[in-house]
Amino acid sequence: MKTSGLVIALGYSSESFVELNMLGEYPVFLYAIRNIGEVAEEVVLAVSRGTIDAYNKVVSEYGFDDCKIVEINNSNNIPTILKEGMYMVHGEVVITSPANAPLIPVDILALLTELCEKRDAVLTRNMKGDVDWLLSAYNRRSLIEAIEAIEQEDMNNIVERLRRVMYIAHSTMKDLDPMLLSSVRITRASDIQLVEKILVRIGRKL
Repeated sequence: MKTSGLVIALGYSSESFVELNMLGEYPVFLYAIRNIGEVAEEVVLAVSRGTIDAYNKVVSEYGFDDCKIVEINNSNNIPTILKEGMYMVHGEVVITSPANAPLIPVDILALLTELCEKRDAVLTRNMKGDVDWLLSAYNRRSLIEAIEAIEQEDMNNIVERLRRVMYIAHSTMKDLDPMLLSSVRITRASDIQLVEKILVRIGRKL
């Protein structure tokens, strides 16, 4: 069963396109691409309309040319982002990752992918109990059909149309990822220093 990785880089509320900032050797988003590339045969980076040239330049400069970059026309909400993204990939299973999450362990991505091989979706929950739609795995065909079948732009209603859905609670995520590295998001340039301190504390290199 072919797996695609969909890395979503659409800018964040605190600072637009903070994922282009440097973290160690690479810009932030390249770590997300590298990690998801460990478990997916195809990696696609979805970016906001009008920003593709900036990402193409960085991807080429750092030798990540195997990553395909596509523009999302409507980035107003999660259903439209995922729908457009699913049309841009080819795998039966699609694992998603936010571009501003450079520390997600490859083991987590691999587990989500494996669990989704016999399901329509495997969805992770954050510490508030909300689904992290951008760190989950989906059966591409099932998700597209569910999104197209419902007019409401609400992921919870869309997921109700799926038959085989597995939720991974935040407590389970913590068991799998004790340092909760999968929850680290860079939303402003100053967060990069925090990430560097975390890496020093746990003795890990990017």
